[in-house]
Amino acid sequence: MTLSRRKFLQGASTGLGVLAAASTLPSWLGRADAATLGGYAGYRATVCVFLLGGNDGNNVIVPLGAGPYAQYLAARPNLGLDSTALRVINPVGQPAGSYGLHPSLEKVQALFEQERAAVVCNVGPLVLPMRKADYTSETVARPDNLFSHSDQQDAWASAIANPSTISLPLSLVGKATGWGGRTADKLAGVNPGDYPEVTSFGGKALFAAGAERQPMMVSSSGTLAFRQTGDADFNALQNDALAQVMGFHNNVALAASYGGVFTTAQTFAAARTAARDAAWATLPQATRDAIDALFVPTAQGSATWTLHTQLYQVVRDLIAGAMPTAGGGLGVRRQEFSVGLGGFDTHVGQGPTQEDLLTQLDFSLNAFHQAMTLLKTEGAFGTSPPQATLFTMSDFGRTLLENSDKGSDHGWGSHAIVIGDRVQGRRLYGTFPNLDLSNGAVNNLDTVDAKGRWIPTLTVDQYGFSLASWLGLSGAAERDYAFPNIAGYVAAATANGFPQSARAYKVGFMLPDV
Repeated sequence: MTLSRRKFLQGASTGLGVLAAASTLPSWLGRADAATLGGYAGYRATVCVFLLGGNDGNNVIVPLGAGPYAQYLAARPNLGLDSTALRVINPVGQPAGSYGLHPSLEKVQALFEQERAAVVCNVGPLVLPMRKADYTSETVARPDNLFSHSDQQDAWASAIANPSTISLPLSLVGKATGWGGRTADKLAGVNPGDYPEVTSFGGKALFAAGAERQPMMVSSSGTLAFRQTGDADFNALQNDALAQVMGFHNNVALAASYGGVFTTAQTFAAARTAARDAAWATLPQATRDAIDALFVPTAQGSATWTLHTQLYQVVRDLIAGAMPTAGGGLGVRRQEFSVGLGGFDTHVGQGPTQEDLLTQLDFSLNAFHQAMTLLKTEGAFGTSPPQATLFTMSDFGRTLLENSDKGSDHGWGSHAIVIGDRVQGRRLYGTFPNLDLSNGAVNNLDTVDAKGRWIPTLTVDQYGFSLASWLGLSGAAERDYAFPNIAGYVAAATANGFPQSARAYKVGFMLPDV
């Protein structure tokens, strides 16, 4: 074994640093002093599903009207989907059968028709509301490095598309934070003790980072502990090194570094594991078996899938969070989760790649939703069963015009999916873009160029605030802390005569509390 103790300690401290959300983290144990929370009295969670690489929304939802569908096929002679294969949906307020979902989204189609799923059309990062003339003349600031994977992932995760144009609250200046983490900063008081409000199994790490509250970063297997390997020498070195580190805890000079962090992390990891196991055991065996069965895929190629595993672990954490302390759970009130699925950068041979990815997405989203449906009837949660809302994000949409490699290139606005019992479903929110790319798209005000890169008509800020407010974010001060750009965006939309949807702080896809 050539790995030195020094190098092991360096690597281990980096990993465990993210486990210790605060030096006082274990203080949540045995406490239940959550602040009063308006709205739903029970447990709520949001689950961000980040589709990494830039999902092609143009093939997620397709218009079936004769004119728009012909324009779609004209731009996509190879990528265009056969209208007879599309999963027909009937959005409220639209002609029957006016749109279809990708053939792989069979279960999402069923949830949409059951009013449990909605599509948010043409949403993306914006600094201010923008018309094509604003883009062409550059009189309105664009998101930084538009069409860049890393920058646009950051724009989605942070809801800050162009930092140089936004006046951040003083507490956020110089800090890299996401809107999920900033929401956690403001919701921290509703949970007992210091249990982290955000747990990340994947996706974009920036989304989960707050200025005051740090996320819990967990492997996709759900494990929050040092991994034992088949190498006895490595395990011995690991255990020896950890024993040394724990010994530092009584050294005043090091208590705030290695010793303190490691002790806190180990204590917290053990407590979390115990709560997960106890809460799970509280459920009837039949319920546990049914939930387990929901997450067993049988599709060809599913052996390599990862998203359903992440969402299964979210369910296990969610059960532990929502379960009262009397049942061995954590008794928390609000949580956010982040998961991720990569592979959506489909410049070449998009058809089969996206089909496989959307099949995985369809199965995983449905499994999670059906698990939540099972939990609604479990008496262990009292009279207020847990509620959860899934929502998708992605780097950007893709060009409507296909490229010469039977793929599509980086775009801008795209379509997102929201699923949950509290979603006002069977609806399209926002404005579906005009697909006419004839004459170089000169007269098409929805695209910045002839390739069909849609200027978003809803911003990430509005999309995110709709979910954050459902969790409990309230008041202008909390809103503007979590979404520093949104007030200026709405003011500009109002002053410049943009449609009502651009002048609203929220998109209406969440049902109001009654």
